Amino acid sequence: MTSAEVEERVQARMHRKRILDRDNPPLVLVLIDAGVLRRKVGGVELMRDQLHYLLEVVQVPTVSLQVVSQDCLTGLMGAFTIAELPGGQPDAIHAESSAEGQVTTDLDTVTAMWNRYEAIRLLP
Repeated sequence: MTSAEVEERVQARMHRKRILDRDNPPLVLVLIDAGVLRRKVGGVELMRDQLHYLLEVVQVPTVSLQVVSQDCLTGLMGAFTIAELPGGQPDAIHAESSAEGQVTTDLDTVTAMWNRYEAIRLLP
């Protein structure tokens, strides 16, 4: 990846981050694997900064973060995002793999992801 591509991605993420500062921000519910919080990436200082950011962002009233036990095997199936869309539009999901992401509103797929989300969320 070139430095220009890195900068473009950073700017896109910073732009998305501002969504939480809107007058009417979306509700964001995040499940994060406990192992991710312990995996050292980029050194101690960067990890500390990342953890401080998580503590900061969960102060936003519309953001909730739940740390998922490392024993939760359902969570190892890959990252996903569920978007409940306004105005009666169907929910959409974005499922990630190591090669690419998939976006769909297919009812069976979305239902399966909602079920997976609930299974992970409800584990002790």
